[in-house]
Amino acid sequence: MQNRHKTAGYLYFLADLFTLLLEAGIYFASLSGPLYLLWRLKPAHPLTVLPLVIVGWLASGSIFILILVLLKRLVVGDVSPGRFFLTSRKAYAWMAGTRLVQILIRSPFHALVNENAFFRHLFYRGMGADVHSTLLLGNRVKIPDPWFIKAGRHVHIGDEAVISGHKVEHNTVTLDWVEIGDNVLIGARAIVFPGVKVGNGAIVGAASVVARGTLIPAGETWSGNPARKVDPFELPNTFSPAKQIATKEGSRVS
Repeated sequence: MQNRHKTAGYLYFLADLFTLLLEAGIYFASLSGPLYLLWRLKPAHPLTVLPLVIVGWLASGSIFILILVLLKRLVVGDVSPGRFFLTSRKAYAWMAGTRLVQILIRSPFHALVNENAFFRHLFYRGMGADVHSTLLLGNRVKIPDPWFIKAGRHVHIGDEAVISGHKVEHNTVTLDWVEIGDNVLIGARAIVFPGVKVGNGAIVGAASVVARGTLIPAGETWSGNPARKVDPFELPNTFSPAKQIATKEGSRVS
């Protein structure tokens, strides 16, 4: 058993090293072309430099995203849902795919993908997500497994939310789809785990944690950790449990 864990440790070390080299190569491939053209053109007037820099930045972002998409489709391939040991070969495809997504998340192009409809559609659809062009993502939203995401029309995911198609528990990983209906709002910093289904018109409150396999019916509002159904029109209880007990005892004495 110890040898197996040592072997897995070495594999992770080699995977991290390969990811670092791959990331450097992707940056070189995406930035070298626009920088070379900018150097060759040698614009003299400052007013011509700014448009060229903007165009070069967008071109670099497009190349960066296309390289990640091509690597996912041609090298990694499909990722199957299920529950696997982290040391099993069935989990390697998922690990390779998530490393490609992490390269984007660490890059300066992450905000460009999340906040621009064209780049958002290009990346997430290219990585295998079944999403509509009306999907809106807030700042620093993370979707580490886009190939396990299905989202309908007019879905809004708030700032820093995490929509995860995987959950690691001890030495196993569970991979499953996250299905989101039409006109759904997922609040800021919410975490949605695999196997979750959110019905049309539902709302997930800010900072909520939707546990694995949860089914949220259409039109309902869920909030909390773990998320549960709440009444959005119910007034919050401003008294703590201790104050409630004291109030009841006081009423009995009187």
